[in-house]
Amino acid sequence: MKLLTFFIFTLVSTLSVADDGISDKEIKMILIHQSIQEYGKSCPCPYSKSPNGGQCGLNSAYSKAGRLSILCYPSNVTKKMVKKYRSENGLQ
Repeated sequence: MKLLTFFIFTLVSTLSVADDGISDKEIKMILIHQSIQEYGKSCPCPYSKSPNGGQCGLNSAYSKAGRLSILCYPSNVTKKMVKKYRSENGLQ
């Protein structure tokens, strides 16, 4: 998880100097990271580490009924979300 956070931080940090060639895959990773950060509690996703050090698994917010709209996987990010991100960030 720390490696993913580092990757996303690096990607977001360099976004301002990047050209419009950012891929949909990169945008999905950014949106996933933002979603997890906005949740702000432990165990947002099944692969997250719980406070006791184990994986959250079925105790994650994502795994609970309704999934609380947390994005944990690229398949959770729709084309519409990617398009909206591109539009809001001038990445047409």
